Amino acid sequence: MSSKSIIISIIVPAYNVQSFIEICVESIIEQTFDNWELILVNDGSTDKTPEICDKYALNNQRIKVIHKPNGGLVSARNSGYKASVGEWVMYLDGDDWLEKNTFEELVKAIEIHNPEIIFWKTSQNLKGKVITGKAEWKCDNDEKLYINSECENLAYNTLVYSSGISTAFSKLLRRDFVDEHKLWHNTKLRQGAEGIEFSLRVFDSAKKALFINQYFTNYRYNEDSISKRIDEKNTTYIIECFNEIHKYINHNPKKDYFLPVFYERILYILIAIAMSTYFHPKNKESLLIRIKKYKNLIHNTLVFKDALHYGKIERLDKFRKVTIYLIKYKCYLVIPLISRTKQYLLKKGIFNY
Repeated sequence: MSSKSIIISIIVPAYNVQSFIEICVESIIEQTFDNWELILVNDGSTDKTPEICDKYALNNQRIKVIHKPNGGLVSARNSGYKASVGEWVMYLDGDDWLEKNTFEELVKAIEIHNPEIIFWKTSQNLKGKVITGKAEWKCDNDEKLYINSECENLAYNTLVYSSGISTAFSKLLRRDFVDEHKLWHNTKLRQGAEGIEFSLRVFDSAKKALFINQYFTNYRYNEDSISKRIDEKNTTYIIECFNEIHKYINHNPKKDYFLPVFYERILYILIAIAMSTYFHPKNKESLLIRIKKYKNLIHNTLVFKDALHYGKIERLDKFRKVTIYLIKYKCYLVIPLISRTKQYLLKKGIFNY
């Protein structure tokens, strides 16, 4: 396959990212490989994001803009996919950006290996500090090709917190592979853990996946993003995602292989929800109300109850092990102190949770 015939479609959902979208778009325009199209999906923004997107489309024929009512990441990504024409497709969030040589390196890999999926590492930008090595795929080679049953291991690892391969971004997908296996984003979901659900299905369907051991994607830790807000709707979205993952696993011949790591991942989610919503320092409800809500959440959510019963904690770090013990034995009064400590370290840029 000649590089001249390869078109890469980049789909960027954009919701109220006026401060960041230009950096994102410029990182595409400045690519050293130029046979691409950029689909900007304005997902009902209420700031200046739509105007900025339209400005770029007017000045560059490779850029298209879709304006739609707010429907969340899943809806935006699917809308962008339907409008795209490239043989290869990737997703990028509107507050993130790519290294300039990303497409050039990906096209080289396509010409050599022609895999169904290519994935790579992501560096995190936290308060201006670049963090790597925390949650990322471990490989000693510059690149590695995974064939057939090896892709099953990749699917397993989408549920491993530290694997770094469970996001919808930092992946390039071959369109015919996506269409053959119906690997669009799950329309029952909005956002939350949609990337995990998506990545599990992608790797579980793959027969040929290539890892490139480079940091191509720059992820911005944005405190104002939807996923970082203190909003109980986010908890609902996350639960919906993991219920869908649970259904997928229960109907999978490899159910017994996936379930243990699924419950382990749920333990991480229980901690994240506690820290980011119910016991976050900025949550102004009384502590007793927050404790009651969190207890009811666990009681009314089957995957949470099962995870506390069946989930293994051996691979959790000490911080998380302590938190899970506190949750399991209902010692909720101590959790706000842990949450305050976490937020302090995040602000200092020395803690990547």
